[in-house]
Amino acid sequence: MEKHTEEIDLFYVLKKLKNVYLGWLARGYHAVQFLKKHWIVLAIIVVGGHFGGKFWQQSERPKRQAVMIVQNNFGSSSYVYNAIETLSIKCKQIDEAFLEQLGLNTETPEILDIVIEPVVSVNDLLKVSEPNDRNIDTYISRIEIEEDLMVSEIFYPQYHYHKITVTTNTPNTKVLDKILAYLNSNEKYNTIKEVVVAETDLRIERNNKTIELIDALFSEYSGKNEAEALVTNDLNIPTIRINNTNLHQLVEKKTELIAENEELMIERTKYGSVVAVVNNPKLVMTAEFMDKKGTIIPLGLLFLFFGFFWLKSLYLKGKKHATGA
Repeated sequence: MEKHTEEIDLFYVLKKLKNVYLGWLARGYHAVQFLKKHWIVLAIIVVGGHFGGKFWQQSERPKRQAVMIVQNNFGSSSYVYNAIETLSIKCKQIDEAFLEQLGLNTETPEILDIVIEPVVSVNDLLKVSEPNDRNIDTYISRIEIEEDLMVSEIFYPQYHYHKITVTTNTPNTKVLDKILAYLNSNEKYNTIKEVVVAETDLRIERNNKTIELIDALFSEYSGKNEAEALVTNDLNIPTIRINNTNLHQLVEKKTELIAENEELMIERTKYGSVVAVVNNPKLVMTAEFMDKKGTIIPLGLLFLFFGFFWLKSLYLKGKKHATGA
């Protein structure tokens, strides 16, 4: 009896598989007949949609994108982020008065999108932490787990570099110059710039004079070849006595001052503006899916064409079921 039941089950499964196979054959046959009946319309849709999409795409100005890596000087990061957000909103609203003030086109907006984000660096965050801070290890472990923590707004001012991504429809790089001119037009930070530049120059000068003083001490010491040498100066630096016990300290101090001056002079080259560009940004054409209109248009038309007949078949089946015909 059990064997007979298994034979019935197997026969049932084979019958079901046969019905599925025949069903797919029937669907294939109907599909071929449908294509034979409507092939002219389908050809017109594919060819016409392709060339229509190409023509549409050529009539539009292609999108271009540039990435500017910038350094926000004089504690201006919060201001720069707010200024970029304002510029983005004004461009999307096509605020003619605002755009005209910046020298941007008021009829056809040149800036389609502009965003700014920090170039995340753990080293930048650690530089502003206390060396003996017991929370550093915990902080680093949190960063490894919570990646979003590193791009939190509270850390924007701590990052050395930031990335501004500009999407435009013009090939002219002058649009980037206009953006930088807008960011560098803040009077408050330009005043701070003058003070910081003057202080940096003074600091470099003082370090150079200290280095000269150390060199003079060594010259005095080696020239007289005495156990102890005395040097006076007019730099308001206390008189220094040099002997065999503090020679290494002077060497270390000189090395430290030279390294500090090198860093200061490098930074000084970027202090010409509030927002300094540190790369060479270029506008390059973007390749987005929506830009491939020669492919999107015929696919969309085919979807609508087949969708119409699918909905029609559903309607007829519903009507047949409702009327009982």
